[in-house]
Amino acid sequence: MRILVTGASGFVGTALCRELLARGHSVRVAVRRSIPPGAALPDLHQILIPDIAAEFDRRALVDGVDTVVHLAAIAHRSGCSEAEMRRVNCDAAVRLAEAAAELVRRFIFLSSVKVHGEDSGSGTYGVGDALNPEDSYGRTKLEAEQALTETAARSGMELVMIRPPLVYGPEVKANFLRLLGWVDSGLPLPLASVRNRRSLIYVGNLVDAIARCAEHPAARGPFLMSDEETVSTPELVSRIARALDRPARLVPVPPVLLRVAGMIAGRRDEIRRLTGNLAVDSSKARRLLDWRPPYALDEGLAETARWFRSARG
Repeated sequence: MRILVTGASGFVGTALCRELLARGHSVRVAVRRSIPPGAALPDLHQILIPDIAAEFDRRALVDGVDTVVHLAAIAHRSGCSEAEMRRVNCDAAVRLAEAAAELVRRFIFLSSVKVHGEDSGSGTYGVGDALNPEDSYGRTKLEAEQALTETAARSGMELVMIRPPLVYGPEVKANFLRLLGWVDSGLPLPLASVRNRRSLIYVGNLVDAIARCAEHPAARGPFLMSDEETVSTPELVSRIARALDRPARLVPVPPVLLRVAGMIAGRRDEIRRLTGNLAVDSSKARRLLDWRPPYALDEGLAETARWFRSARG
């Protein structure tokens, strides 16, 4: 199969290209900066697109491919306005899909569980549950999903939307990288009293799921994908500590006090993620695509810890 991957030099994109090539697919990649020869995977056809939302001939980009996997997006960028996030996360995706509609069979869009909101309460999100994003990233991903659905309905192009929770693995950045650093430091963490459930997905599981969506004839519509296990924050910290060969230093502090402290310190969202629930039901993918995550949580954490150790020297 001939597959175009946008955002191919990113955290997920790099792993996805490796997975697709291993499965025997022909891979064309759109990248903001050329991948250096020593770092580039063999057999990749690189096309330099410095700004995926700018004016350029998108039909030339998608011509000759069977499937588009659109990963390019802004997720974590300090000082980025919602308008700029919408330009990249929504407008660029829609314009690429419109160019692809008459040329490709399937368009796969990497969305986010954040289209549902930040906290599932005591339950678990399924693909049919309410969509109520609470931040710019979630809103722009939902707007893209809605516009892409309209484009696919008009053209008959097959559309797949994948909504992963937090993705971790080697080269991870942002919140999970900070959590690794906190655990590795050995400092006490005030999380022992947190009783929540959260889903995560190892990058190896996510790229396996994306590849399955490219290959399986029944792949259509939205899918929630996650690791097999859901864990509480203190359990996750304990298992990260074990992977790093560090003690898990957890002390009990009532979650309500953590939330108050987070508001005072300007870290409300970070504390909410550590104390809140966000579990997902990936049964649709397992039922329709016969998909099971190939890596267990502890395997993914072990690989992430090995990378973290080597990166720290």
